[in-house]
Amino acid sequence: MPFESFNGQLAPLITMFLWSLGMGLLSYYLVYKTTLFNHLIEVPLVPPFAALPAVMFAFLMGFMSSDAWQNYSYARTALINESVAITRILNIPVGTPELQKNIKLSVQTYLDAVLNEEWADSINKSPSPKAQASIDSIELSIWQGVAACGQSSGKSLPCIDSAMSSVFIGALNDLRAARRQRLSLGYVGSTDGKWILAIFLGLISVISVAAVHRHNIKTGITALILYCLSIWIALGIAVLFSNPYEGSERLKPIPFMITLESLKNISK
Repeated sequence: MPFESFNGQLAPLITMFLWSLGMGLLSYYLVYKTTLFNHLIEVPLVPPFAALPAVMFAFLMGFMSSDAWQNYSYARTALINESVAITRILNIPVGTPELQKNIKLSVQTYLDAVLNEEWADSINKSPSPKAQASIDSIELSIWQGVAACGQSSGKSLPCIDSAMSSVFIGALNDLRAARRQRLSLGYVGSTDGKWILAIFLGLISVISVAAVHRHNIKTGITALILYCLSIWIALGIAVLFSNPYEGSERLKPIPFMITLESLKNISK
């Protein structure tokens, strides 16, 4: 994305302001300081022409804003589903107290890896092997308990009946699905093509506004200022929600933090 090299919550807005300012300055230079549009002084463009690129830009920004908000909603749903799945795993009374304790320790390890490695370090763009290993460890302990039911009475592993294991594995699969959805949405901000096209179309619309007012520089400057501010606001709104895990409007893993803190207090 065009603002990935910047840091801070307001980086997207600052970057979009710079892009809008650059489009305005470039349009002013091309229309008023070069000879490319001098013929418009005698035969000016009709004002409705400026609406054509502006309408196309508005449609593009509408689609991009809708897509960004949809991804934001998906990310919020994935966060809720993942948190609910973790709660179900912790509350299912499966096996012996010792097995339940081991499961809670694995969940604690999972949450620690998710918060520190996936959410904080990679902004949900790459999976944590530690988190995946925790899920695999929990599932292995459940299947070992299921297998223990068919062994001799001298077995050391606790027996987990099929009904209990089915409920637990279902919660574990829900956890996997929510985590994969969260990670897949983290890649959204890595696609630059649509933003390049949006900025290029915005530049064309700004040049059109300036070209319509080629016969009057003062009027053209006023139109450029107002239109570039409008472009900044439109791009800013879209970019704030373009990645649900970055920027000032990013989602925060508060449910995970609460659960992890609760598990740490229990283990003390």
